[in-house]
Amino acid sequence: MDKNKAFSLFNQMITEASDELLDFTLNTPINPEHKADKSVVTQCDKQIENRLVKIAQDSDLQVVPEEGDKVLEIVKSGNYLTIDPIDGTLGYLEYVNNAIDKGDIKNFLKEDLGAASDFCLLLGLVENGKPTFGACFNFITKEKILIDGSNPDNLIRENNVRGYSQEYAVYVDRRQGDFIEQELVSLPDVSVIKQAALGLKSLYTVIDPHKSAVTVHRVQTAGLWDIMPAAVACRAFGGKVYDDKGEELKFQDYIVLPGVGATIIKGDRFNFVLDLLKKPRQ
Repeated sequence: MDKNKAFSLFNQMITEASDELLDFTLNTPINPEHKADKSVVTQCDKQIENRLVKIAQDSDLQVVPEEGDKVLEIVKSGNYLTIDPIDGTLGYLEYVNNAIDKGDIKNFLKEDLGAASDFCLLLGLVENGKPTFGACFNFITKEKILIDGSNPDNLIRENNVRGYSQEYAVYVDRRQGDFIEQELVSLPDVSVIKQAALGLKSLYTVIDPHKSAVTVHRVQTAGLWDIMPAAVACRAFGGKVYDDKGEELKFQDYIVLPGVGATIIKGDRFNFVLDLLKKPRQ
């Protein structure tokens, strides 16, 4: 697939996902006396994903979705599209509950609750076993990122609201990580950035103008859909994506990464993390 066709497909999917997110959230009955639970985000995930899967299939693409059927044979073929309709579940729930607290679900997304509550759409295309094109859309800031793995000059990035540019950056989750994160945040020369959504953190690690940056996400399992846009960005801009064992990401061997989580490294400053990943969890 050429760049123009891929970017056009991603733009269509971003529009469809944004429309479905609002339509579902604003029109799904939620008892205002109770907080929305994870079942709400799961239903919304599926609604968005169903629309995007149809678009992909209409373009003759095989799909590896987060919520739907996961077929290893598709991954082994080396030609597929990954879809994560809502990366950052906690953030979505926080925005729904914030709107309920304010008395009307129509307040959904009316204010920015900060980077620790962001959630996004993630798309990644693999062709002949290589990540070729990726996209991310931040539902909160409306930041859109389109990446061509073969040419960094083709990057499209709009509404870069967060604007991180620290020399040495450690991206962390709102949930506390393990001993590796504790060691990283204690380093005297780093800036610690609390950014929600693994897909966003991993992309920012690679495409923001850091001399070196790292995301170590060991708070839950990760699938190919979580980190495929970052894998595309690593091809274009330099950097590596690793599984929980410190092995480089594979694109035709599995759907859920081995171990718990994923690590993304750009530059040399944080290469020592690979040795830490091989140590037993503390």
